[in-house]
Amino acid sequence: MHGLGRTVAALRRNRSATDYRPGVTVVTVNWNSLPFLSVMLDATRAMSPPDTEILVVDNGSTDGSRDYLATRRDVRVARLPLNFGHGIALDLALPTVDTEFVAILDVDAFPINDKWLSVSVAALESGALVAGAHMHRNFIHPCFFVTRTKLIHDLGLTFRPFGRTQSRFRVAPLFLDVAEALCQRLIIYGGGSAVLHRFPITSLKGPGMAGAVFGGLVYHNQGATWGERKGIAPSDWHEAVGHHLGTFGIVDQAE
Repeated sequence: MHGLGRTVAALRRNRSATDYRPGVTVVTVNWNSLPFLSVMLDATRAMSPPDTEILVVDNGSTDGSRDYLATRRDVRVARLPLNFGHGIALDLALPTVDTEFVAILDVDAFPINDKWLSVSVAALESGALVAGAHMHRNFIHPCFFVTRTKLIHDLGLTFRPFGRTQSRFRVAPLFLDVAEALCQRLIIYGGGSAVLHRFPITSLKGPGMAGAVFGGLVYHNQGATWGERKGIAPSDWHEAVGHHLGTFGIVDQAE
């Protein structure tokens, strides 16, 4: 892992403000999640400005995702040889982004409002350092996370989680979720929690945080790719796609 960390650090580079192209790159990480990926890409393309770049980081999928992505001429793909996990995959991909803004979406999230990017960018232009989904605690969750690309590059920010999660046998003394440590650093850098522009949950299906809509802008199934071992019913995903995207002709390939 230390060797991989050095590789990530070597990929990072500082840029001057003039090095960044206008616009937004939307980044998602995929691992054997083809039915969700296809919906996410179709919805993102339908709900975003035409010049929006989409980057998929594929974590060594074996479910046909790579063949499907080869057919998407409107998508840039970073193919990793194996599943590095969500945070590390983002860390490896983000140094290749050169648009002014970057938006991160989970593979089982999708925009439901064509203002999702303009509202997020407006929050950044009004002084926030990051805008997106607020689930709990004091951070923006990267199921829906928008910031300035230069900020990530210049500060060398990482999306890797910190500490250990709870197990059956012990409770970890500290665990910071993907992007949580990053947001805490931004709070320190920016001088307070006001640097986080939180889009709250405006509707929720459950159980837990599954089926949340943030700010009326982005839907997140949370756990769709985990299967029913986490109690997430596939019917909830089908229902959400039909409800939010049916009028746009976007088809749920998982049906």
